[in-house]
Amino acid sequence: MIQRVSAENRLGSANRFRERRKANSMEIQKTHELSKRILFTIFVLVVYLTGKNILLYGVSAGGGRLIGVTVQSSLTMMFSGDRYQRTIMALGIMPYINASLLVQVISALKSANSRAKISKQKQDRWMFIAALAITVLMAVVQSADLTFRASAGPLFWVRLIVILEMIGGAMLTYALCTANEKRGIGAPMPIILLNVLTTLIENLSVHHYTHYPVLIAISAVVVAGTAFLENSIIKVPLQRVSIHNIHADQNYMAYKRNPVGIMPVMFATAAFIVPRYAVRLLAYLFPESQSLAEIRQNMVMTRPLGIGVYLVIIFVLTIGFSFIMLNPKESARQLQKNGDSIVGIYAGKKTTRYLVGLVLKWSVISGCLQAGCMAVSLILSLQGAIPTALAMIPSSAMILVSIVCSLVQEIGTYHRYDAYHFFM
Repeated sequence: MIQRVSAENRLGSANRFRERRKANSMEIQKTHELSKRILFTIFVLVVYLTGKNILLYGVSAGGGRLIGVTVQSSLTMMFSGDRYQRTIMALGIMPYINASLLVQVISALKSANSRAKISKQKQDRWMFIAALAITVLMAVVQSADLTFRASAGPLFWVRLIVILEMIGGAMLTYALCTANEKRGIGAPMPIILLNVLTTLIENLSVHHYTHYPVLIAISAVVVAGTAFLENSIIKVPLQRVSIHNIHADQNYMAYKRNPVGIMPVMFATAAFIVPRYAVRLLAYLFPESQSLAEIRQNMVMTRPLGIGVYLVIIFVLTIGFSFIMLNPKESARQLQKNGDSIVGIYAGKKTTRYLVGLVLKWSVISGCLQAGCMAVSLILSLQGAIPTALAMIPSSAMILVSIVCSLVQEIGTYHRYDAYHFFM
């Protein structure tokens, strides 16, 4: 009897061992997260490219008023990939980016307790409403710059159809970005990367880049500086009261030297559209105003006013985003709440001042690098030293390097997840 029970136990143990091995094998086979996400991102890009080849109804071959490759058309192409804005994707991801910016700013202005009560669903709903409102405004204003075929039908109805097509294309792009954020890689970054590469290739095909060594030098500084800031961190050593072991001295807070990456340049490019469109809308509503007409003419990237506004937006957004995303005051409050502190600095106001100063220092450095390099190339373009078609090359290089660094880091994260072996 004892031998029989022992045999049954051994048999049961063997069966359980085989079941565990089978479960582990099945678990390992299921972890193909990286390949699944890459395939989904490719699907998103295919859908987006298909939309870029669908022309708006009734728009003539002359299309919009952006003739030739200019700084303004390059800005537009970075986010829509459609210089003449004749396809249903004419608005690109600008509504998505501006809506994201607006929601982040509103959330940052709320208290910590209020932010904790905001669910992800509510935040997504706010973002969708903001994106829809921005899309409608941009579609209405942008349709005024298009010319239509006389044979297409009554102008009012043709323009209404075009506005609805633009809204549909922008909302499709919004859906692609949100879906890619959940199931793909990089959220809107692959679409931005595609548009930037398209713009870069087209601009380089117009002029010989090698004929302008100053521009090459600026681009090299931008690439090197962006790569360094994106891939280096500052370690702030911490004293944690809850940790008492040999690794206690290895606890630290990590801050990137480029606190918010290339977000300010991307958002500034999209945000610059807002005052420009606002001025255009006011000039359209009040055609008799000479001041508005003059401001509208100068609110472009080939005039000092437009350049100045664009550079100020970059610098301000760099600092603003750094404090919004990193929130040094909240970090200092959490440290004090947990009884932790920075090595050599008392908790409370001194920690707050230290973290605020640290974030301010590196956000100013990052803002100066981004706005400064852009200023040099745009001023050279304004003086005629380099073609206007190449003035956005440093900005394109900055965006490319930042996006590639972010995508590589995200891909590496999913690759390590797939390489992890699960044990029971």
